[in-house]
Parts: sequence; structure tokens; C-alpha cells
Amino acid sequence: MLVLQIGILLLFAVAVPLGAGAGIAAFVDRQEKNAGFMWMAGYLVLLAVFQILSVPLIIRGARFSTLVLWFAVLCVLLSAAGVIVWLYRLHKRPALQAVRGKAEKGEILLWVVFGALLLLQLFMACYLTFADGDDAYFVTAATIADGTDTMYFYLPYTGGTTSLDMRHALAPFPLYIAFLARITGLHTATVAHVALPVILIPLTYCIYGLIGSRLFKAKRRQLPVFMVFTAILILWGNYSLYTAETFLMTRTRQGKAALGNIMVPAFFFLVYLVGERLAENKKVEISLWLLLFCLTTFSCLCSTFGGFLAAVLFGAFGLCALTVYKRWRLLLPLVLCLLPAAIYMGMYMIMK
Repeated sequence: MLVLQIGILLLFAVAVPLGAGAGIAAFVDRQEKNAGFMWMAGYLVLLAVFQILSVPLIIRGARFSTLVLWFAVLCVLLSAAGVIVWLYRLHKRPALQAVRGKAEKGEILLWVVFGALLLLQLFMACYLTFADGDDAYFVTAATIADGTDTMYFYLPYTGGTTSLDMRHALAPFPLYIAFLARITGLHTATVAHVALPVILIPLTYCIYGLIGSRLFKAKRRQLPVFMVFTAILILWGNYSLYTAETFLMTRTRQGKAALGNIMVPAFFFLVYLVGERLAENKKVEISLWLLLFCLTTFSCLCSTFGGFLAAVLFGAFGLCALTVYKRWRLLLPLVLCLLPAAIYMGMYMIMK
């Protein structure tokens, strides 16, 4: 039974995002056609879909089972569609494979060191105990949703019924934990404290690896050095309760951790790709703008503050891009990417 539960978890946490991300990667040029990019892209797309689907259902007072059914079906359909699109594009336009030299012993050793540091961090996140008062709300909210088949109908602190809390209803990241618990049969606390760190910490490093691959294009041997250095910074980043490193290691199950450790690095990676195209006077693929749109929606899923943060980041990037490249056509895609933030922030201001 446990093997089947782990298999279902890996299916929805790894295989399904890879399939969905493959459809996006099929339309991105250059060397972004790799498993790391697909996994990141798939997660952004699926969690953006989760946000778009869950908020209206919460406001309507629908059953949690309805959300689970519809999102599971959409996950399978998007994954299947992504694989089909990838195979079609690959058959039509075979992907160019970069010529890679043989890895040196020092490079292999550095990757082994990074792997050991990653395993150490996964062990610490899963098996050590961390005191965190926010678990009383977020993990309990997921447990109540899975156990009572309701969404934000009961107050996690007391168990009593309550009116709709728009602050948390507009950022229903705990319901994603409940979704994984429902489809796998694992307890929500197990998913929150064990499964999510095993999934989201490697995903965070995957994004940092994508960033490093762009920073060290012609110096592949420096990438494992970058990854080891990043792992050390995260391992020793608990100099405050509020650092991104602390949230990643001790509060992985909370949307705020995903906002700081997935959304922000992914944003800088994606706008770097956009900036590359602009600097070379090339067209920016629609798939990149789609990912930025999904990233904004994902940031709103993580936290109500995520919409404000996304607006600030996009505003800064748009101002720099317009000033440097003088391409006023960028205004339309930038505004479209900011629509989710504007919508959810507007809903919060109206309905709070």
C-alpha cells in the first residue's frame, strides 16, 4: 500500500509536471529543452491552474472533492497534451543536441559533494523537528479540508464554523497539500512535513541549476561549484527566522516558502531568458510569456502578498526593459502577465 501511495505521489509531483512542461519546452528555442526546465515549467502551469480553479470553487462553497476531481482530470489532460505536443514538435523539428565533453574527475566529485549536501538537507527537513506556530493554521487547514470535504468552512484554531476568510481563501496553498493527501491516501501531516520537502527542495535547486546554466554558458565545469556554493548558503542561512533559507528548510509546506524559494528565482530565470532575446533583437517566444503569466498566478496561490510582490518585480523589469531596449510592444505582454495579480488583489480589496 505504501509503495502504491509513493508511486501516485511521484506521478503527480514529478511525471505529470514533466509532461505538462514538455509542451511548453517544445516551443522554447535553444538549450532550455531539458528535464529541469520541463519540471519547473510544468509545476508553474499546474499550480497556476490549481489557483484559477480553486478560488471560484471556494467562493461558491463547493466541496473539496469537486476540486480534487477537476484538478486531477486537468493534470492528466495537460500532461498528456504536453507529451503529444513535445513528440509532434520533436518529429517535425528534431532538437539539436549540444556537444558535451567528457566530465573531469573534479567535476564529478563536485556533483557528488552537491548530492551529499542535498541529501543532508532533505534528511534535516524531513526528520528533524522545527517549532513553527503557523503550522497550527496551514497544516490544520489542509487536514480539515481533506477530513471534512469542505474548504475554509471551519476555523483551524478552534474547529468551529466561520465565515469565508478571503485572506487565506485567495491563497489556498494548503489545499494543494490536501489534494496530494487525498489522491495518495497519505495523511496531510505526512505530506506537509515529509513529501513536500522531498519535492520542493529539489525543485528549488533545479531552478538554481537552470540559473547557473545560463550564467556559466561556456564554463560548464563551474556549474557544480555554483550548486555546491548555493547548497552551503542554504544550509547555513538560518541567521534569522525570516530568511528564504529558513523558510525552505523549516517551513517548506507553507506558501510563503514557495513564494520566496520558487517564485522569485523562477522569475529572475525567466526574465533573464526574455532579456537574452531582447538583447539579441530576437522575438520572445509566447511560451515564455505564458510561463510568466503562470508564475504571477502561482505567486497569488502562495500568498496574498504574492500579487504585490509579482507586481513590483514585473514593474521593475518592465521599466528596465523599456528604458534599455525601447520596445513599447513589451507593454502588452507585461500587462497581460500582471492581470492575475491585479484580479486577485482587487478581489481581496473588495471582499476582505
